Amino acid sequence: MKKLIAAIAATVMLTPSAAFASQIPDHRGTSLDSFEIGTKKLVDRVTQYSDFFCQAGEQFGVDPNILAAICMQESGGVNYQYRSDGSEYPAWGIMQIEYTNEKNFAAFGLDQTGVEWTLDDRLDPQKSVLYAAYLLSETLYKYDCDYAKVLQAYNFGETVLNRIIALTEGDEWLDERKNAKDYVFSYWPYDTYGDAQYIEHVLRYYHNDIDYVGAKVRINDKLVKFNNQYPIIEDGSTLIPIRAVSEALGADVKWDGDDQCAIISKGNKTIKLYIGSNTAYINNKPYSIDAAAEMINNRTMVPLRFVAEALDAEIEWDGETRTVNIIY
Repeated sequence: MKKLIAAIAATVMLTPSAAFASQIPDHRGTSLDSFEIGTKKLVDRVTQYSDFFCQAGEQFGVDPNILAAICMQESGGVNYQYRSDGSEYPAWGIMQIEYTNEKNFAAFGLDQTGVEWTLDDRLDPQKSVLYAAYLLSETLYKYDCDYAKVLQAYNFGETVLNRIIALTEGDEWLDERKNAKDYVFSYWPYDTYGDAQYIEHVLRYYHNDIDYVGAKVRINDKLVKFNNQYPIIEDGSTLIPIRAVSEALGADVKWDGDDQCAIISKGNKTIKLYIGSNTAYINNKPYSIDAAAEMINNRTMVPLRFVAEALDAEIEWDGETRTVNIIY
């Protein structure tokens, strides 16, 4: 698949931390200006999995460089981790998937491959990365693309983090992380809870070494959630899974397997897009489109601009956050 490589030239002076923060493409929310980003290198044991980070990030709409940074912090690319007494950690694999994820991990494997994954499957680097990307995509939606909260949730879990956020204002939750054990609300025999500086520890390994082809879609500023395949940018066009956005815009979607054609219907308008064809049809009238529809991960991907405008919506592109805003 061809990748869009964007070259960004900065013409204003930025502090080092602000310059690095601006490189996390679709982040919004908590200010990252106070964080040191990209100050440490990734080791070869981690970079050898760049293809896995790229594939998983593309599928689940997560910056693959974030996946690489998490991998570096969690395991340094080493599948097994042991305690000082020689016993195994409850988390395994290069992304350190917790044993408490057993049921969700099994269900995720079944959805992806048709076979339930066992805890031992965490030691398969590709499976470990894919599941981590899925977890991150879920929290990216819940925290509205705030990567700071997403990262801390990966370490704390959502329950404790949400309690901290609920009882603080603005970015005060960052400082309150050090008191996380007070938010467990159950017996906790340790003096601390998790890593109170997990965001800092991950972001120091963040680099823009892997091409990020993902894009976020918002309808009237509300983030759209996708299932199993997220939008991508290919040759300058944003391709989206057809069903999520079309139905959000009040249209019905059908798939004609015989003709390999996606059919979108709304009111007295019928739109047809054929896999591999640069010609689309609105009420049987042909229109040339910049990007042909294609199948990715069993999802029909279609050019967003053509479909949205055909459904009488307006499109705005925010290059800084790699976000398509649909006004409807």
